[in-house]
Amino acid sequence: MRSLLLFCLLVVLTIPVIGQNRALIDSLKLKLKETSTDQQFELLNSIGWEYRFAKPDSTIYYCEQAYELGKIGKLKTNLAKPLNFLAVAYNYLGNLSKAYDLGQEAIRVATIQQDSNQIAYGNNNIGRLLFEQGILSKSLPYFINAQKIFTSTGDQSGIAYTKQSLAVLYLAQQDFAKAEQALLGALATRLLLKKVRDISSAYTQLGTLYQKMDDLEKSNFYFLKSDSVYQTIDDAINLARTKVLLAENYLRQGRISEARNIGEKGFAFIEKSGNVRRLPEAHLLMGRIYLAEKKYGHARQQFSSALQLSKSSQQSALQLESYYLLAQVSKMLNNRQEEILNMNQYLILKDSVEDLELARKVERLQFELQIESQEKENELLKIRQTQTETLVSRQRLANILSVLVIVFLSILAVLYWQIGKRRKMLNDKLATQNDQIDSHQHEIDIKNEALSKRNQQLSDINHEKDTIMSIVAHDLKAPLNRISGLAYLLEKEGPLNVNQMTYIQMIRDSTKSGARLIADLLDAHAMEENSNAPSYQDFDLAKLLSDSILYFQVVALEKDIRLEKTLPSTALFTSDPSYINRIVENLVSNAIKFSKVGSSVFLECRIESKNAIIKVRDQRPGFTDTDRLSLYKKFKKLSAKPTSSESSNGLGLAIVKTLIDRLGGTIELISSEGKGSEFVVSIPYIETKS
Repeated sequence: MRSLLLFCLLVVLTIPVIGQNRALIDSLKLKLKETSTDQQFELLNSIGWEYRFAKPDSTIYYCEQAYELGKIGKLKTNLAKPLNFLAVAYNYLGNLSKAYDLGQEAIRVATIQQDSNQIAYGNNNIGRLLFEQGILSKSLPYFINAQKIFTSTGDQSGIAYTKQSLAVLYLAQQDFAKAEQALLGALATRLLLKKVRDISSAYTQLGTLYQKMDDLEKSNFYFLKSDSVYQTIDDAINLARTKVLLAENYLRQGRISEARNIGEKGFAFIEKSGNVRRLPEAHLLMGRIYLAEKKYGHARQQFSSALQLSKSSQQSALQLESYYLLAQVSKMLNNRQEEILNMNQYLILKDSVEDLELARKVERLQFELQIESQEKENELLKIRQTQTETLVSRQRLANILSVLVIVFLSILAVLYWQIGKRRKMLNDKLATQNDQIDSHQHEIDIKNEALSKRNQQLSDINHEKDTIMSIVAHDLKAPLNRISGLAYLLEKEGPLNVNQMTYIQMIRDSTKSGARLIADLLDAHAMEENSNAPSYQDFDLAKLLSDSILYFQVVALEKDIRLEKTLPSTALFTSDPSYINRIVENLVSNAIKFSKVGSSVFLECRIESKNAIIKVRDQRPGFTDTDRLSLYKKFKKLSAKPTSSESSNGLGLAIVKTLIDRLGGTIELISSEGKGSEFVVSIPYIETKS
């Protein structure tokens, strides 16, 4: 039983108990300060993994950072790696439920990301956790699943780990052949990978397996190979552990002198390191060596030290062995009373960890030992004494159980009181929060009511503004038309001199400009009210554009501006012709208005993928970056000025943008300051029902 326990502990602990690589950790931390965010995820994981042996808390610190960084960076793979590392760290800390939950979460995340290797590592971690808790039947499927995945992905290091995990399981089931096959396979894989530390660990595991199988020559062979490898990498703690195991073999072979020499070296380092979990074993080994050398005083001292240390570290198996060996030493020293006392302690402790049937067998053994310790004692007296001791033991057990029940009930009472107190605090806090919520809701209701009134006021004001604008615009149209008519009549009355004709022309131009402004205002207002929806029909787009540009020939000639067009002979199209005509008129009008005398304005059209592409290009000053910010806003005057003192109301491009949006089209400006401008309009073809 002890050899099996030692082997299981070795496989579980020799893998992690390698000691942190201080130089590597310092190197990784230095890189962490200098690297980019993308590489920090892997570096944080590497630092956490190095700390897992000596400082699992540091592993948790760094791997939690890595996991958060991975989530922020939305990693598409490997996000489960820090979760697997965290599961290992919590297992070392003894928080088994947390370790199990993290292992399951790692498998879940890796499954989502289809990360086969991390799924396999998660399965192996959970399998080891279940095995360490004695749940062998449930651990096997996890190991098998991990091995299948590692084999399919070709991860040789992972395959070696699952083989060693399976070996521990097979050994617990006394299946030495399968355990040997698995460990030899793991060693072969690690030799190929040339990872020195893993190779030495594999040697140690094989040595311990053969020790359990009583094949001490093979066990010595692998322990010596492990010893030589650990010396090359200066791994002092595992080197000392290997020496202790080798010394135990020598002791069992009767090579006592060799056992003491090599055992003292291992013991010296373990004692110096203060490794609490390893030190009791080392004391027991040295005690057995002294016992074999018949140095009973030294042996008793070692066994007593082992007993005290195993008590402080709560290692029951080592306590049992310490009591038993102390009883043997007492027997050799002819100290009958101390022998009985130690043997009784051994049996009592054994009673606490074995089942009732085994406890009865121990009681019979204790009874037999008591008979041997009493010379010429009456058999009946011995039986009564044994019965009395049995009753006392049962009563003691009953008292212990009673105390445990009382303590348990007391703990429940305290927990119930704390829960009640906390619940009251939470209820009070909720009541306060509800009052605050009610108060805030009341304030919100008041503000909503005020906001509603304000919105109604704004709506009324806006309606009043629209009404006034419509009235003013319509009322201004009549006098402007009359002024234009009177100017026409004056022109027809008779001969006028040059100045008079100039004045009449100025009057006509002013009234025309005012009428145009009123029309633009009314159009902009109508568009905002959505009262002028598109009316789609079939028409010849080329003819519409040709007729439209003819309208501007006279205006262009007055400024000596050439109007050039590139149009197809016909272009049957379906859209709203009035919208398109207004768009082109505004763009061409603006181009003429802002172009210099003697320049050119170009109009181009083509049909492309059922879209009408219309381009209006000029040679005016162009638009600045500031102009682009307000290009299609109403009443916004841009940096360019009309070249012949024409009026500009800032509505033309706003109307163009609105009309294009209603047609589902787009407009793009290609311009640089001082190098002209080009507006590119794309209007989609509208399918109409026949």
